[in-house]
Amino acid sequence: MNEDIIISELRNSDMEFKKYFNEHIKLEQDLEALYSLKIIPPEVEANIKQIKLTKLKNKDLMDQIITKYKKELVTNTKV
Repeated sequence: MNEDIIISELRNSDMEFKKYFNEHIKLEQDLEALYSLKIIPPEVEANIKQIKLTKLKNKDLMDQIITKYKKELVTNTKV
C-alpha cells in the first residue's frame, strides 16, 4: 500500500496520528515564519531549535504508528 494512502487513512482513523500530523504541519509553518525574519535574534534561534526537535519527535512517533499499521495490514492479509 502506498505511504500517502496509509497517512491519509491514519489521519482519518487514528486520533493520535492526526494530532502529531497536525502539530507537525503547524510547526513547519511556524519555522517558515521565523525563517522569513530578516534578522534572527538568539532567543528566536533557540526557539527554532526547539521547534525542530519537536518536529523530529513527532515524525518519529508518526513513523512508529505507520510501521505498526503496516505490520497489522500484513498480519490481517495473511489470515
